[in-house]
Amino acid sequence: METLYDKLRQYRDAGVCPMHMPGHKRDTARWQMENPYGLDITEIDGFDNLHDARGVLREAMDRAARLWGAEQTWFLVNGSSCGVLAAVAACTRWGDEVLVARNSHRSLYNALYQNNLRPRYLCPELIPGFGAAGGVTARQVEEALRTHSNVKLVAITSPTYEGVVSDVKEIAITAHRHGVPLLVDEAHGAHLGLAAGFPAGAVRSGADLVVQSVHKTLPSLTQTALLHRCGTLVSAAAVERQLSIYESSSPSYVLMAAIDRCAAFLEENGEQAFALYRENLRRFDEQTASLRALCLLGRGREAEGRPGRHGIHALDPSKLVIGAFGSGLTGPALMERLRREDKIELEMAARTYAIAMTSLCDTRESLDRLASALLRLDASLAPPRALPAAEPALPLPERVLTLREAEERRGRVLPLREAVGRISRETVFAYPPGIPLIVPGERLSAELADHLRLLAASGVALDNTRHGPADTLEVLAES
Repeated sequence: METLYDKLRQYRDAGVCPMHMPGHKRDTARWQMENPYGLDITEIDGFDNLHDARGVLREAMDRAARLWGAEQTWFLVNGSSCGVLAAVAACTRWGDEVLVARNSHRSLYNALYQNNLRPRYLCPELIPGFGAAGGVTARQVEEALRTHSNVKLVAITSPTYEGVVSDVKEIAITAHRHGVPLLVDEAHGAHLGLAAGFPAGAVRSGADLVVQSVHKTLPSLTQTALLHRCGTLVSAAAVERQLSIYESSSPSYVLMAAIDRCAAFLEENGEQAFALYRENLRRFDEQTASLRALCLLGRGREAEGRPGRHGIHALDPSKLVIGAFGSGLTGPALMERLRREDKIELEMAARTYAIAMTSLCDTRESLDRLASALLRLDASLAPPRALPAAEPALPLPERVLTLREAEERRGRVLPLREAVGRISRETVFAYPPGIPLIVPGERLSAELADHLRLLAASGVALDNTRHGPADTLEVLAES
């Protein structure tokens, strides 16, 4: 019988180049822990209690707070999703209005459901060709807060999966002028602000609560994350109360040790490691500057993704967003060719692009390998005559009910073509990255139904909370 452990070992030894999370990139020579079973304990004498930390765990979390510049930091062993759920609940009461970026992760939508919150959405512009979301602007936030004076929380994602960084500093100033706290889902940006050559992080840019996945871009184990608090708008007691609900009461000491080990490494060796990382990325950019059919977001000939346009304040250079539009390839086809022909596994694929996630643990050799594969693939493709025009953003679906109100009603499953005009009872999303396309309580439009079919036809993996066929939707039973 082949177990999951057996399959993992076989994959580890298969010679695949990991251009995906976790950030340690399976570098066992540098990051290997001894047998984790020998380190796996519970809250025994001398090892503190995460939910009432006063000893070694308190010291470890204080060390992380100093490194990232927070007033207080909590370890998360349930991933960033746990931190998002706790942060939203700490800032709101049942039924409150909140201002959230529409391109938020589904954990934010779960928080809306859990607390019956009423969202007002911030909709970033789309980046032409890529069709990915740009940044949220302070002007958007200002206009929304003037219109909706009862908003209790502003929540945005920065950086996005594609590395788009919003102007968190100005957004924080704007939110605070209205007396509203700012939550930043920085799951993909734990490395930001730690070294020159990368955009500033949300903690030092004035956000009140910041959630980071340490494992995504730094050398830590999957499921490890941090929740940082700054300022006085959100109390530590409120956060700790919600963490006691959403975080395991039996946290893994192996995972917490991985977070602390990562922070210690960054303190002692971060400057040198990031300097080498920047040099490796610079070399990659030089090697791929001659791409003709493929293009890289914000790099080379592709100018549409540069800061200053589409709400983009900055771009995280660690994200290699490979545009395939105009080349005859979809994002999933590009991902499959690199997997099959070069044994390179990317992080994810959208309809017109794919993402290679890098970290300071990527070697010069691994980035050279990716560059060579892209150049070889590019040579086999006809270059596009011109960049495609910007795709119009889909209009927001009409919200009829809150997520909770919709999910409490009876439902029925219909083919997409018959579900048009009906109210959804489920969430539909592409995973990764897990950003919802429609959520419970929203009405399915013909445009969105066509878009869902287009995504599925291009090979993008669509999922829903029912885990049913992608060409169906659960809607409210009543019309």
